[in-house]
Amino acid sequence: MRHHSRSAVLLLIAALAPVSVSAQDFLGIEFSDVELSAFTSVSTQLEAIKTDSDTKSAPKGAANNVEALVRARGIPFPNLPNSVGSAFASSAGDNTGLFGVGVNGFFFTNSLPPDALLASVTLSQSFTNSSDIDVSLFAGVTIPAPTVALFGIGDFFPAGVDPRRDVTASVGGSILTKITHPDGSIVEDTPLDYGFHIFRDKFSGALFANDSDGAPVSQFEEPDGSFGFQLPNFHEENVKVGTFGPGDILEFTLEYFATASTGFGETGIFAAIGDPFDLSASGVRFDLHVGDAVEPGPVPGIPAPNTLTALGLGLILLSRSARRSPKQVE
Repeated sequence: MRHHSRSAVLLLIAALAPVSVSAQDFLGIEFSDVELSAFTSVSTQLEAIKTDSDTKSAPKGAANNVEALVRARGIPFPNLPNSVGSAFASSAGDNTGLFGVGVNGFFFTNSLPPDALLASVTLSQSFTNSSDIDVSLFAGVTIPAPTVALFGIGDFFPAGVDPRRDVTASVGGSILTKITHPDGSIVEDTPLDYGFHIFRDKFSGALFANDSDGAPVSQFEEPDGSFGFQLPNFHEENVKVGTFGPGDILEFTLEYFATASTGFGETGIFAAIGDPFDLSASGVRFDLHVGDAVEPGPVPGIPAPNTLTALGLGLILLSRSARRSPKQVE
């Protein structure tokens, strides 16, 4: 009875214990504090450029967040939620891996320079390999659909008009890496670049959006006359950040941005990834893990298959032990 119970308890512990290994817990890896930075700027046809920024540094496990918000002279984009009641550029992020960026505005005037909005947020951390083996670093990333919406913008741009009056927009997220070897040589890479920008065809005058790493950009239209472009949601648990050898230093940067500008009156523009005003409800999510790639994650609230197997076997052993215990007592 004791042998079966001990085995069952061990199986239950193994089934319920977390198995992921964070970069901080991996033997032989020295890691820096997490650097967070948020930046926003707006310049409108009626006022000079205004900016806001927030930068903080703290260990990964410590509570830490950054927020930047600038209100622009204008009103919210039609039919889109707006937490501040005016045109804005907003960015936010925290140490738990939640991020959001968004710009939103509807402008009436018709003069230069154009109304320009920018929101960005970055996270940076470095890892030093003090072990004697090569080490791989992976990122789990979820990106809500990058979106750009436009109102009062058509497929025609008058010849001879200052091009600064036309619409521009970009939205995206990327992972950037820099590995410095002991001999001083450097290798830079972009393991992830997910986003798009809109551009106008010189001949037809139509607006298009470029695809991102093979992901197709779709176009949508709304009853109020607005239209826009959107990438699908992105989810990947094993984006390989890089492999770095003994003595190497890997610098990791995660960044998200949304930009938009328009120089014509009666035009609205919106670009965002997630919701910078409510990160937990609709925000970018990411985490880092060292070693081998992790198994695809289960649906929230449902144990993974290997966990269910271990859990079931443990319960069976406990059940058998319980049935046998009275006989052993006698």
